[in-house]
This record gives sequence, C-alpha cells and structure tokens, in this order.
Amino acid sequence: MSTTAHDVGPDSGSDGDARASGPEGVVPEGAAVVEFWEQWLWSVRHRVAAELEEARPGPELAARMAALEPADLDEPALVEAVAAWERLGSWVAAGQARVIAELATRRRRTPGAFVSDEVAVALSTTKAVADGKVGLALGLDRMPAAADALARGDLDVRRATVLSDELMRLDHDAAQRVVDAVLPAAVSCTAPQLRARLRRMELLRDPEGARVRHERACLERRVELSPAPDAMAWLSAYLPADEAVAIHTTLTALAGEAAPEDDRDLDQRRADALVDVTTRWLDAGVHPDGTPLAVRQGRRPHLAVTASAATLLGLSDEPGELAGYGPIPPAMARRIAARSTWEPLLADVWTGEPLARSTRRYTPTQELRDAVVARDRTCTFPGCRMPAARCDIDHITPYAQSAGEGGASGGRHHDARGVGGGHDARGVDQTRCVDQTRIDNLHALCRHHHNAKTHGGWTPVRRDDGTTRWTSPTGRRHDRPPAHDPPIPPPAPPPPDGVHIDVYPPPPF
Repeated sequence: MSTTAHDVGPDSGSDGDARASGPEGVVPEGAAVVEFWEQWLWSVRHRVAAELEEARPGPELAARMAALEPADLDEPALVEAVAAWERLGSWVAAGQARVIAELATRRRRTPGAFVSDEVAVALSTTKAVADGKVGLALGLDRMPAAADALARGDLDVRRATVLSDELMRLDHDAAQRVVDAVLPAAVSCTAPQLRARLRRMELLRDPEGARVRHERACLERRVELSPAPDAMAWLSAYLPADEAVAIHTTLTALAGEAAPEDDRDLDQRRADALVDVTTRWLDAGVHPDGTPLAVRQGRRPHLAVTASAATLLGLSDEPGELAGYGPIPPAMARRIAARSTWEPLLADVWTGEPLARSTRRYTPTQELRDAVVARDRTCTFPGCRMPAARCDIDHITPYAQSAGEGGASGGRHHDARGVGGGHDARGVDQTRCVDQTRIDNLHALCRHHHNAKTHGGWTPVRRDDGTTRWTSPTGRRHDRPPAHDPPIPPPAPPPPDGVHIDVYPPPPF
C-alpha cells in the first residue's frame, strides 16, 4: 500500500509545489517517510534562500520579510534574509533622500533654508545626523546613477555616503565621470575600500586637489567632548596627522618613567599629563601669553557645578549637574565644591527652576544670565547640545520699545549676545518697558538657531512647565522639555507615637 504526495504533503500556498515524491508521485511508507520529509524541508528552505537572494527591494519584498519567521529558516536562508533586509534599508534610504532633496530644492527659492534643522526635529536626532542625511540627499541628487544603485540595493547607505562625501567637492561633469568609473566595482567592495579607490583616482587625476583638500580639512580641525557612563567622558581631537602625533609624543614624554611608588600605568600617566598641561590656563584665567581669557555671559571660563546645599553639605545623595556634561555623583560635586567659590542660586521649590529678579532694561543682569544658563544648560532648540554659556541670551517675545507695543506684534527684535557681554537697545524709553527682560521671557539659543528663529520662520513659545515649544515653517510643533528635573522632596518625618494621620486626596477645586 502506498500514499500519494498529495495526501501527505502540506496544503499551504506555494510551498506545496516544492514537495518531493517518489516515482509517479508516490511516497514510500515506513523509514522512507522520514527521508521524504527531510528532502521536502531542504527543498523548501533552499528555495527560500534562492528567492531571497534574487529579490529586488520594494513593497513586495517588504511585505514578505515582515511575514517571515526566522525560526522557520535554515542558516543559508537566514543569511539571505539579512542581505534582503539590508537591500530594503537601502531602498528606504533612497526614498527618504529623494524627499529631502525635493524639500531642499524648494527651500532654495525661499529665505532661511534651514532644512537640516527641520529634519533633525522631525526625526528627534542631532543636527549633525540631519546634516549627514541632507548631504547624502543632495549628493545623490547630482549623481542619478548612484541614487539608482542605492534604490536597487546594489549600494548600501555607507557606500552611498562615501560617494556623496568624496565627490561633493568635484564639479558636476567630473563627479559623473568618477561615478561611472567606480560604480561597477563599488557593489563588491567595502566602504573603506571604496573611499581609498576614490581618493587614489582623484590623486592621480588631480594632484593639486590633494593640497586643496588638506587645507580645507585643516579648517575643520576641532576638539569634541562625548559624555560616557560612570561620570567619565571621551575627549577627541580632529587634527592634521603630524600635529596629532606630536601631541601624543609630548604626552608620552611628559608621562616619563614612573617612580617606584607610582602605581599608575602609562595610559593613566599620559591622561593625567594632558589634564596638567591644559587646565593650568583655566585656573589662572589667562592665555599662555598672559592675556586674560575671553568673558562669556559676563564671566570668564570656569567649571560650573549646580547642586543643592544639602548635597554639598553631605546631607543628601542627590546628584549634581556639571555644565557641559550632565549629572555627576554627589561625591564628585562635593570634591569640586571643596576648591571652588560658592554662589547662591534660588530655585522654585515645586519646579526646581532657578529664580531671578526681572529688569526693565533690555540687557539681562548678571543674575538673570546666570539663572538662564543654569536653567537651560544648552540651546533650547530641540536636539541642540551647544552649552548655554556659549549661546546668546534671547528674548522669546522680542523686546519692544514700550510695553504698549505688545512685544512680538510691534517691537523690534533684539537679543543679548552671549559673547562680549551683549549690547543695549539705544534710544529706548526704559521707564515705559515693564519687565520684558524676565527669566520666563529669556532663553539660551546658539547663533545658528537664533538665526533660525529670526530669519528661518521658526517660532518658540515657553510653556508654564518649562517646555519650549517650537513651531517649524511648515507648522509642525516640536517640544524641547525642561533640562532639569523637579527636586525630590525629602521624606516626611514620622508622626509622634500615638498619632495617626489620614491622607485624603486633594479637593477637586
């Protein structure tokens, strides 16, 4: 007796077409049934891997991948599924780039084209990430062949970004020639290999370009701070190669040989040498040539820590706040405070926001500047991390020449520049200005986002809970929450012995 393949095979969809059977569609019984099922499963899984390998990105592949169950796939199919998801990612990135390029094209015809800022807040990312997306979109817009390769999944986002970055500085015709030359090989090499090929090709065709590129790169040299866990941070520098090696060699020489009682290793001594060499000028408040350091927000550069009196006195374990970094352990706050000058900063007991007296003058007082810097900590544009001490102190509702002008409706726009101590609104009748310069009408804005507010069509409003709500030129609203957390109330003392206290919810009025 025998059973047909139709009787024992799966009855679901196209997978049934892959059934294996014996001669004349008959499956043997007994031990041969196990071998039959193994062959059938191998056939189905092998076919899945082959189909995924050939599939082009698009809505159909996206739907199939969404319905795919990884546990049902063998290892070859899993590998092809990884590659299929990558091609879908390239397809999505190409579509996003087309949209960004169209938005950028339209903004070129209007004043204040702050496209990266709108992309950044729409995606809740940093401006640097948004700049990369806009740069890729504009680069692909002038290289249709590369854009098509990305949409087909032949290029991933990294390699497409390499093409865009490396060829952006070339004129249109030269960029097209280079793309046509490297694109066939680009699909089979890594991003670093592609970058090396592009640079080698450009060096061979334009040796003078190497010198020009180096000079441009030198203009981008910088030092960056990246907060890390455990109250640590990374300090990195982008420098010409010879200068970077010279600095590292200097630190190594300063680290020198360790004394017998010194248990620090070379890395630790090198890090300590960097601190010793650089912070002496901050402590002295002068440049190496003896001239004073520049004043920002009315104060010379300094290390600023905000902490409660209870924390500084060792009565609380509430963290402190290190300007330019973030929360730090109370022990670190107390260690810094032990060798620092203390200044009182009043705060609202319910919200934790700093308090300061308002003024009828246009220029904020030092008390107001300090309070805004401590409250905002960074630029109040969503996602911007520029420290408030390096920002402009701006009037949210523009400062009007008189209270009767209604602020934003009729007054001129002014700001208190963060560098150099600001400037006055000359000719204004100060007696008629009713405290427009007050802490709830001031906020910190970096120069770029200050220009976005003044010229780019962005409108901020500060809400009662400390949130800054920004309205974009397209009408979208984006909230920047307050930078500080409300204070943690101390626990209530226990009632006296024999006293019972019932806690009722507050009345509804």
